[in-house]
Amino acid sequence: MKNKCILEFAKIISGIFSNKEQALDNPKKFAHIQIHIRPLYFKTYKCYAFYSEQRYQHDIWNPYRQSINKLSQEKEFFILSNYKIQDKERFTGGALDISILNEISKYKLDKKSGCSMHFRETNPGNFSGNLEPGNKCYIKNEKDQTYVKSKVILNKNNLISEDSGHEIETDKKVWGSSFGPLIFKRIENFDYFIDRNWK
Repeated sequence: MKNKCILEFAKIISGIFSNKEQALDNPKKFAHIQIHIRPLYFKTYKCYAFYSEQRYQHDIWNPYRQSINKLSQEKEFFILSNYKIQDKERFTGGALDISILNEISKYKLDKKSGCSMHFRETNPGNFSGNLEPGNKCYIKNEKDQTYVKSKVILNKNNLISEDSGHEIETDKKVWGSSFGPLIFKRIENFDYFIDRNWK
C-alpha cells in the first residue's frame, strides 16, 4: 500500500508547470516561469528521485534553480529532500532531454540541511507542503543569511507556491513576492514514465 501511495504522489509532484496565464494577466507583478520536475530512473540513486529545473521562460538555458529531489514516505507525510548537484551546469537542459542526465549519479550531491519539503494529503488528490520544522533552511540574501519559509499547494492540475526569506534574529521578511503566490498550471505530466520505469 505504501509503495502505491508514493507512486501516486510521484505522479502528482512530477511534470512541467507554467505560470504563463498569471504572468500574462499581471506582467508587472509576475515573471513567466516554468518548473520541470522530471522522474529519474530508479537505478540512478536506488530510490525514488527527480531532477528539477526552474527557469524564466525568456532564458531557458540559464535555470536559476537546479536540484535533485529524493522522495520518501514517513507515516502520513511524503518527504521531498533537496540536494545540490556538483557541476550542475553540465546538466542544464536535462529537464528537456533526459539523456543529459545519464551520468548524473557520478557527481557529488550535497544535501541541503533543513530544506526538505513535507507534504500531507488534505483532501483526496490534494496536498499541502511546507518546509520541515525548525527554520533551518538558509539562503544568503546579499551578505546576510536568511531562513526560508515555503508553502506549496498541489494537485493533478495546479502547483501554487510561495517562498519568502526572513532575518534570523528578528523574523522580519526581507525577500519574497509582495503580490501573493505563484500559480502554476500543469502543462505536461510524466505518468507514463513512472508506470513504465518505477515498478
